[in-house]
Amino acid sequence: MADTIKLESIEQWEGLKKDIASEGELIIFKYSPVCPISSMVEDDLNSWLQGLPLNYILKCAKLNVVESKEVSVKIADDLNIKHESPQLIWLTAGLQVKWSGSHYDINKNKLKANFNKGSEIKL
Repeated sequence: MADTIKLESIEQWEGLKKDIASEGELIIFKYSPVCPISSMVEDDLNSWLQGLPLNYILKCAKLNVVESKEVSVKIADDLNIKHESPQLIWLTAGLQVKWSGSHYDINKNKLKANFNKGSEIKL
């Protein structure tokens, strides 16, 4: 089951990094509220998140890149990943990047494939 939060500050980002440093997984979804691709991709992400098994613990942080550009840049710098929007970054324990995609790469099939990669629970 996914716990979704709105990521708005560097302090929140630092807290999330500590939360998943030793265990857990985190999806960061960066989007622009004025971009139609962002809206379409977010709908796909939300639908996929709702279909997760209840016993699967995953945090999802949604970041509006228009309102919180500095947070988006900090994440890109910390993870050494080029900033894009929309963008999905999937982190595992130890801040390891499990998968990163942008624009039309973010879809239910890719999410499912990456969920199944390394997970004992299969969708």
